[in-house]
Amino acid sequence: MNNFFKFLFLSLYIVFVGEIGIRTISHFTNIYEIEMLKYAKKLKKSSENSNLSHEHIPNSQSQLMGVNIVLNSLGHRNNELQNEKANDEYRIHIIGSSITLGWGIETEKTFASILEKKLNTNEKIKKEKKSYVVVNGGIGNTNTTHHVELFKAQYNLINPDTVILQYFINDAEIIKKKKNNYILKYSYFIAFIYQHIKSYSFHGTLYEYYSDLYNENNLGWVSAKNSILKLKDLCNENGISLIILFVPDFHDLSEKNPLTNLYLKITEQFNKMGIPIINSYESLSSEFKFNSFESWVGKDDAHPNSKAHSIIANDIYNFFNTY
Repeated sequence: MNNFFKFLFLSLYIVFVGEIGIRTISHFTNIYEIEMLKYAKKLKKSSENSNLSHEHIPNSQSQLMGVNIVLNSLGHRNNELQNEKANDEYRIHIIGSSITLGWGIETEKTFASILEKKLNTNEKIKKEKKSYVVVNGGIGNTNTTHHVELFKAQYNLINPDTVILQYFINDAEIIKKKKNNYILKYSYFIAFIYQHIKSYSFHGTLYEYYSDLYNENNLGWVSAKNSILKLKDLCNENGISLIILFVPDFHDLSEKNPLTNLYLKITEQFNKMGIPIINSYESLSSEFKFNSFESWVGKDDAHPNSKAHSIIANDIYNFFNTY
Protein backbone atom coordinates (compact mmCIF):
# COMPACT_ATOMS: atom_id res chain seq x y z
CA MET A 1 0.00 0.00 0.00
CA ASN A 2 2.86 2.36 0.82
CA ASN A 3 4.35 1.69 -2.63
CA PHE A 4 1.02 2.55 -4.21
CA PHE A 5 0.85 5.92 -2.48
CA LYS A 6 4.49 6.61 -3.35
CA PHE A 7 3.73 5.88 -7.00
CA LEU A 8 0.58 8.03 -6.88
CA PHE A 9 2.43 10.93 -5.26
CA LEU A 10 5.29 10.68 -7.77
CA SER A 11 2.83 10.62 -10.70
CA LEU A 12 0.96 13.66 -9.44
CA TYR A 13 4.25 15.45 -8.82
CA ILE A 14 5.45 14.75 -12.37
CA VAL A 15 2.14 15.97 -13.82
CA PHE A 16 2.23 19.09 -11.62
CA VAL A 17 5.80 20.00 -12.56
CA GLY A 18 5.17 19.09 -16.20
CA GLU A 19 2.03 21.24 -16.30
CA ILE A 20 3.85 24.28 -14.94
CA GLY A 21 6.75 23.68 -17.29
CA ILE A 22 4.71 23.25 -20.47
CA ARG A 23 2.49 26.25 -19.68
CA THR A 24 5.56 28.41 -19.03
CA ILE A 25 7.24 27.35 -22.27
CA SER A 26 4.03 27.75 -24.30
CA HIS A 27 3.71 31.31 -22.98
CA PHE A 28 6.93 32.26 -24.79
CA THR A 29 6.80 30.03 -27.86
CA ASN A 30 4.17 28.29 -29.98
CA ILE A 31 3.86 24.55 -29.35
CA TYR A 32 1.65 22.98 -32.00
CA GLU A 33 -0.09 20.48 -29.71
CA ILE A 34 -0.84 23.17 -27.12
CA GLU A 35 -2.12 25.64 -29.72
CA MET A 36 -4.45 22.95 -31.08
CA LEU A 37 -5.71 22.31 -27.55
CA LYS A 38 -6.40 26.02 -27.12
CA TYR A 39 -8.23 26.03 -30.45
CA ALA A 40 -10.46 23.14 -29.39
CA LYS A 41 -11.14 24.74 -26.02
CA LYS A 42 -11.72 28.36 -27.03
CA LEU A 43 -13.16 28.27 -30.55
CA LYS A 44 -14.91 24.91 -30.95
CA LYS A 45 -17.91 23.19 -29.42
CA SER A 46 -19.71 19.87 -29.87
CA SER A 47 -22.39 20.17 -32.52
CA GLU A 48 -26.07 19.54 -31.91
CA ASN A 49 -26.24 18.45 -35.55
CA SER A 50 -25.91 14.65 -35.54
CA ASN A 51 -24.05 14.82 -38.87
CA LEU A 52 -21.31 17.06 -37.44
CA SER A 53 -18.66 16.29 -34.86
CA HIS A 54 -18.11 19.92 -33.87
CA GLU A 55 -18.64 23.52 -34.93
CA HIS A 56 -17.04 26.87 -34.30
CA ILE A 57 -18.36 28.91 -31.41
CA PRO A 58 -20.13 31.95 -32.93
CA ASN A 59 -18.60 35.37 -32.22
CA SER A 60 -15.54 33.88 -30.53
CA GLN A 61 -11.89 34.79 -30.82
CA SER A 62 -8.51 33.62 -29.58
CA GLN A 63 -4.80 34.22 -30.01
CA LEU A 64 -3.43 31.04 -31.61
CA MET A 65 -0.02 30.41 -33.16
CA GLY A 66 0.76 34.06 -32.51
CA VAL A 67 -2.15 35.40 -34.57
CA ASN A 68 -5.65 36.49 -33.66
CA ILE A 69 -8.53 34.39 -35.02
CA VAL A 70 -11.88 36.19 -34.90
CA LEU A 71 -15.08 34.40 -35.89
CA ASN A 72 -18.40 36.00 -36.84
CA SER A 73 -21.92 34.90 -35.86
CA LEU A 74 -21.80 31.98 -38.32
CA GLY A 75 -18.41 30.80 -37.09
CA HIS A 76 -16.63 32.12 -40.19
CA ARG A 77 -13.30 33.91 -40.19
CA ASN A 78 -14.49 37.03 -41.96
CA ASN A 79 -16.61 40.11 -41.37
CA GLU A 80 -20.29 39.81 -40.57
CA LEU A 81 -22.40 39.33 -43.70
CA GLN A 82 -25.28 41.66 -44.52
CA ASN A 83 -28.60 39.84 -44.14
CA GLU A 84 -29.73 40.90 -47.59
CA LYS A 85 -27.29 40.43 -50.46
CA ALA A 86 -27.09 43.50 -52.69
CA ASN A 87 -28.01 43.08 -56.36
CA ASP A 88 -24.47 43.91 -57.45
CA GLU A 89 -22.80 41.64 -54.88
CA TYR A 90 -21.22 38.29 -55.79
CA ARG A 91 -20.59 35.87 -52.93
CA ILE A 92 -18.03 33.08 -52.96
CA HIS A 93 -18.30 30.64 -50.07
CA ILE A 94 -15.15 28.60 -49.44
CA ILE A 95 -15.67 25.48 -47.33
CA GLY A 96 -12.80 23.40 -46.05
CA SER A 97 -10.46 22.58 -43.21
CA SER A 98 -7.84 24.45 -41.18
CA ILE A 99 -6.06 25.17 -44.48
CA THR A 100 -8.97 27.38 -45.54
CA LEU A 101 -9.29 28.81 -42.02
CA GLY A 102 -5.68 29.98 -42.28
CA TRP A 103 -4.11 28.21 -39.31
CA GLY A 104 -1.12 30.19 -38.08
CA ILE A 105 -1.46 33.23 -40.36
CA GLU A 106 -3.18 36.60 -40.13
CA THR A 107 -6.70 36.97 -41.54
CA GLU A 108 -5.62 39.31 -44.34
CA LYS A 109 -3.01 36.78 -45.50
CA THR A 110 -5.42 33.85 -45.93
CA PHE A 111 -6.11 32.87 -49.52
CA ALA A 112 -9.78 33.78 -48.98
CA SER A 113 -8.92 37.36 -48.01
CA ILE A 114 -6.29 37.73 -50.74
CA LEU A 115 -8.75 36.42 -53.34
CA GLU A 116 -11.43 38.90 -52.26
CA LYS A 117 -9.00 41.81 -52.53
CA LYS A 118 -7.73 40.72 -55.95
CA LEU A 119 -11.25 40.25 -57.36
CA ASN A 120 -12.36 43.64 -56.11
CA THR A 121 -9.44 45.41 -57.78
CA ASN A 122 -9.85 43.81 -61.22
CA GLU A 123 -12.05 46.00 -63.43
CA LYS A 124 -12.36 43.28 -66.08
CA ILE A 125 -13.91 40.82 -63.63
CA LYS A 126 -16.09 43.52 -62.05
CA LYS A 127 -17.91 44.49 -65.27
CA GLU A 128 -21.20 43.02 -64.08
CA LYS A 129 -20.69 42.92 -60.34
CA LYS A 130 -19.48 45.86 -58.27
CA SER A 131 -18.33 43.89 -55.26
CA TYR A 132 -17.11 40.41 -54.36
CA VAL A 133 -17.45 38.91 -50.91
CA VAL A 134 -15.44 35.79 -50.09
CA VAL A 135 -16.70 33.81 -47.10
CA ASN A 136 -14.04 31.87 -45.18
CA GLY A 137 -15.94 28.82 -43.89
CA GLY A 138 -12.83 26.84 -42.92
CA ILE A 139 -12.87 24.81 -39.71
CA GLY A 140 -10.08 22.63 -38.33
CA ASN A 141 -10.10 18.85 -37.78
CA THR A 142 -12.83 18.20 -40.33
CA ASN A 143 -13.32 16.18 -43.51
CA THR A 144 -15.30 16.56 -46.74
CA THR A 145 -18.44 15.01 -45.28
CA HIS A 146 -18.31 17.57 -42.47
CA HIS A 147 -17.74 20.47 -44.89
CA VAL A 148 -20.75 19.50 -46.99
CA GLU A 149 -23.05 18.96 -44.00
CA LEU A 150 -22.10 22.33 -42.51
CA PHE A 151 -22.69 24.02 -45.87
CA LYS A 152 -26.14 22.41 -46.11
CA ALA A 153 -26.99 23.93 -42.73
CA GLN A 154 -25.76 27.41 -43.67
CA TYR A 155 -26.12 28.07 -47.39
CA ASN A 156 -29.58 29.64 -47.07
CA LEU A 157 -28.10 32.17 -44.64
CA ILE A 158 -25.17 32.96 -46.91
CA ASN A 159 -26.85 32.87 -50.32
CA PRO A 160 -23.64 32.20 -52.29
CA ASP A 161 -23.23 32.46 -56.04
CA THR A 162 -20.27 30.09 -56.03
CA VAL A 163 -19.06 27.54 -53.50
CA ILE A 164 -15.45 26.36 -53.50
CA LEU A 165 -14.82 23.04 -51.77
CA GLN A 166 -11.21 22.98 -50.57
CA TYR A 167 -10.09 19.35 -50.74
CA PHE A 168 -7.01 18.04 -48.94
CA ILE A 169 -5.72 14.50 -49.23
CA ASN A 170 -6.76 13.57 -45.67
CA ASP A 171 -10.35 14.72 -46.23
CA ALA A 172 -11.36 11.11 -46.83
CA GLU A 173 -10.61 10.23 -43.21
CA ILE A 174 -13.55 9.31 -41.00
CA ILE A 175 -14.05 11.67 -38.07
CA LYS A 176 -16.06 10.29 -35.20
CA LYS A 177 -17.98 12.40 -32.75
CA LYS A 178 -15.96 12.41 -29.54
CA LYS A 179 -17.03 12.88 -25.97
CA ASN A 180 -15.32 15.67 -24.07
CA ASN A 181 -12.26 14.46 -22.19
CA TYR A 182 -11.83 17.07 -19.50
CA ILE A 183 -8.33 15.94 -18.50
CA LEU A 184 -7.05 16.29 -22.08
CA LYS A 185 -9.02 19.50 -22.51
CA TYR A 186 -7.62 21.30 -19.49
CA SER A 187 -4.18 19.76 -18.94
CA TYR A 188 -1.58 21.03 -21.38
CA PHE A 189 1.00 18.53 -20.17
CA ILE A 190 -1.19 15.42 -20.49
CA ALA A 191 -2.52 16.58 -23.88
CA PHE A 192 1.07 17.14 -25.05
CA ILE A 193 2.15 13.65 -23.96
CA TYR A 194 -0.99 12.07 -25.41
CA GLN A 195 -0.46 13.63 -28.85
CA HIS A 196 3.16 12.51 -28.93
CA ILE A 197 2.23 8.96 -27.99
CA LYS A 198 -0.30 8.97 -30.83
CA SER A 199 2.26 10.23 -33.32
CA TYR A 200 4.86 7.67 -32.27
CA SER A 201 2.30 4.87 -32.54
CA PHE A 202 1.95 5.59 -36.27
CA HIS A 203 3.86 3.07 -38.38
CA GLY A 204 4.61 3.15 -42.09
CA THR A 205 4.88 6.05 -44.51
CA LEU A 206 2.44 8.77 -45.52
CA TYR A 207 2.25 7.15 -48.95
CA GLU A 208 1.19 3.82 -47.45
CA TYR A 209 -1.36 5.50 -45.20
CA TYR A 210 -2.92 7.54 -47.99
CA SER A 211 -2.87 4.61 -50.42
CA ASP A 212 -4.98 2.61 -47.96
CA LEU A 213 -7.22 5.62 -47.43
CA TYR A 214 -8.01 5.79 -51.16
CA ASN A 215 -8.77 2.14 -51.61
CA GLU A 216 -12.05 2.04 -53.57
CA ASN A 217 -13.77 0.20 -50.71
CA ASN A 218 -12.56 2.51 -47.97
CA LEU A 219 -15.64 3.90 -46.21
CA GLY A 220 -14.11 7.35 -45.75
CA TRP A 221 -13.36 7.74 -49.47
CA VAL A 222 -16.79 6.39 -50.40
CA SER A 223 -18.39 8.85 -47.97
CA ALA A 224 -16.34 11.76 -49.35
CA LYS A 225 -17.39 11.01 -52.94
CA ASN A 226 -21.05 10.63 -51.97
CA SER A 227 -20.94 13.91 -50.07
CA ILE A 228 -19.46 15.75 -53.06
CA LEU A 229 -22.18 14.39 -55.32
CA LYS A 230 -24.80 15.56 -52.82
CA LEU A 231 -23.14 18.97 -52.77
CA LYS A 232 -23.20 19.08 -56.56
CA ASP A 233 -26.94 18.26 -56.61
CA LEU A 234 -27.66 20.89 -53.95
CA CYS A 235 -25.73 23.52 -55.89
CA ASN A 236 -27.49 22.62 -59.16
CA GLU A 237 -30.89 22.87 -57.49
CA ASN A 238 -30.10 26.34 -56.15
CA GLY A 239 -28.24 27.81 -59.11
CA ILE A 240 -24.89 27.82 -57.28
CA SER A 241 -21.65 27.20 -59.16
CA LEU A 242 -19.44 24.50 -57.62
CA ILE A 243 -15.65 24.38 -57.87
CA ILE A 244 -13.18 22.05 -56.15
CA LEU A 245 -9.87 23.47 -54.94
CA PHE A 246 -7.37 20.63 -54.62
CA VAL A 247 -4.57 21.31 -52.10
CA PRO A 248 -1.63 18.87 -51.82
CA ASP A 249 0.15 17.60 -48.73
CA PHE A 250 2.90 20.08 -47.83
CA HIS A 251 5.36 17.51 -46.45
CA ASP A 252 6.71 16.87 -49.93
CA LEU A 253 6.28 19.24 -52.88
CA SER A 254 9.23 17.92 -54.85
CA GLU A 255 9.07 16.55 -58.38
CA LYS A 256 9.71 13.07 -56.94
CA ASN A 257 6.73 13.26 -54.60
CA PRO A 258 5.34 9.68 -54.34
CA LEU A 259 1.82 11.03 -53.78
CA THR A 260 1.42 12.45 -57.30
CA ASN A 261 -0.25 9.27 -58.57
CA LEU A 262 -2.78 9.50 -55.76
CA TYR A 263 -3.38 13.16 -56.56
CA LEU A 264 -4.11 12.15 -60.14
CA LYS A 265 -6.51 9.42 -58.98
CA ILE A 266 -8.41 11.87 -56.77
CA THR A 267 -8.67 14.65 -59.35
CA GLU A 268 -9.70 12.19 -62.07
CA GLN A 269 -12.59 11.16 -59.83
CA PHE A 270 -13.68 14.79 -59.54
CA ASN A 271 -13.40 15.18 -63.32
CA LYS A 272 -15.73 12.21 -63.77
CA MET A 273 -18.23 14.02 -61.56
CA GLY A 274 -18.14 16.94 -63.99
CA ILE A 275 -16.91 19.45 -61.41
CA PRO A 276 -14.35 22.15 -62.37
CA ILE A 277 -11.07 21.75 -60.47
CA ILE A 278 -8.43 24.24 -59.41
CA ASN A 279 -5.32 22.11 -58.77
CA SER A 280 -2.79 24.08 -56.73
CA TYR A 281 -0.16 21.32 -56.71
CA GLU A 282 1.74 22.45 -59.80
CA SER A 283 2.15 26.08 -58.73
CA LEU A 284 3.05 25.14 -55.13
CA SER A 285 5.53 22.53 -56.32
CA SER A 286 7.09 25.02 -58.72
CA GLU A 287 7.77 27.38 -55.82
CA PHE A 288 8.72 24.91 -53.07
CA LYS A 289 10.04 21.81 -54.90
CA PHE A 290 13.58 22.29 -53.57
CA ASN A 291 12.52 22.85 -49.96
CA SER A 292 8.98 21.97 -48.91
CA PHE A 293 9.64 23.26 -45.39
CA GLU A 294 9.63 26.80 -46.77
CA SER A 295 5.88 26.43 -47.32
CA TRP A 296 5.21 25.55 -43.66
CA VAL A 297 3.73 27.87 -41.07
CA GLY A 298 6.13 26.47 -38.44
CA LYS A 299 9.08 24.12 -38.13
CA ASP A 300 6.86 21.35 -36.77
CA ASP A 301 3.61 22.44 -38.46
CA ALA A 302 2.99 21.60 -42.14
CA HIS A 303 0.07 23.97 -42.58
CA PRO A 304 0.65 26.40 -45.48
CA ASN A 305 2.24 29.73 -44.60
CA SER A 306 1.34 33.14 -46.01
CA LYS A 307 3.48 32.65 -49.13
CA ALA A 308 1.72 29.36 -49.91
CA HIS A 309 -1.67 31.02 -49.29
CA SER A 310 -0.76 33.76 -51.74
CA ILE A 311 0.02 31.14 -54.41
CA ILE A 312 -3.28 29.34 -53.80
CA ALA A 313 -5.19 32.64 -53.97
CA ASN A 314 -3.52 33.42 -57.28
CA ASP A 315 -4.57 30.03 -58.70
CA ILE A 316 -8.20 30.72 -57.78
CA TYR A 317 -8.00 34.28 -59.09
CA ASN A 318 -6.60 33.08 -62.42
CA PHE A 319 -9.44 30.59 -62.65
CA PHE A 320 -12.06 33.34 -62.25
CA ASN A 321 -10.14 35.55 -64.63
CA THR A 322 -10.32 32.97 -67.43
CA TYR A 323 -13.39 30.85 -66.59
